[in-house]
Amino acid sequence: MKSEKANVNATLYDGEFQIGFDCAGAETCRFALCSTMPPDGDEECFFRQNGSCTHRPSQQAAIESFRNRITKELKTYGEVEV
Repeated sequence: MKSEKANVNATLYDGEFQIGFDCAGAETCRFALCSTMPPDGDEECFFRQNGSCTHRPSQQAAIESFRNRITKELKTYGEVEV
């Protein structure tokens, strides 16, 4: 499956909210920026730091996708209005 933006993971545990963005890879992320464009397979995105994505537009797109999936999941609970 092609990931066009950062991978996002979010946790709400004991009231503490944490969110992380993992790099989707220079060849699959539409936000990737490398010294060689398009990436040749060995290029690493300038926004990748220690495996994480630091590109704000990619993070925002990931959060919006996450929100849409959460909203869809909430609707399966029936009476929950979103």
